[in-house]
Amino acid sequence: MKKIISLSLISIVLVSFYLWHENSAVNIIAIHQNKYTAEILVDRLPLTERSRIKWWVGNRKEIEGKYRIVSFENGGPDYITIYKFGDGYKKEGKEDRLCFDDMDTETNCIDKDILMTISRTREGLERFTFSDSSYVISGDGVIKPELK
Repeated sequence: MKKIISLSLISIVLVSFYLWHENSAVNIIAIHQNKYTAEILVDRLPLTERSRIKWWVGNRKEIEGKYRIVSFENGGPDYITIYKFGDGYKKEGKEDRLCFDDMDTETNCIDKDILMTISRTREGLERFTFSDSSYVISGDGVIKPELK
C-alpha cells in the first residue's frame, strides 16, 4: 500500500511539474540578427519538441513584429536559431561559444546550447531541427517528422 501511495505522489508531482513547465511563459532575453540568420536567446522552451514547435507557431508573428525580424517570405533570415541563454554573456575564452559582433564589449558570447533551429525546405515548408530529429509543417498545418 505504501508503494502505491508513493508512486501516486511521485506521479502527481511529475505531472504537475510538466504542466507548470509547459504553461510557463518563455522569456526572450535578446535577439541578434543579420541578413541571413537570427539568433534568439531565451531562458527556456517547453519540454517536448512538438510543444516547442507549437510555441513558435503561436508566437512567431508577435516575435517578428516586436523584434523586427523580417519574415522568410519577405526576404528575412534563412535560419532562426533559438539558444538557451544559460549563465548569460561571457568572454570568448577557449570554450566553444557563439560571439555576437553587434555588441561592443568583450562579454559578447554565449555557450552554444541550441534548443531549436527553424529553416525552410526546398519546397518552402517550415523545418524545425533538434539535436536528433527534424519536423516539417505540411501545407495543411500538420506537424510531421521529416524523413531522411
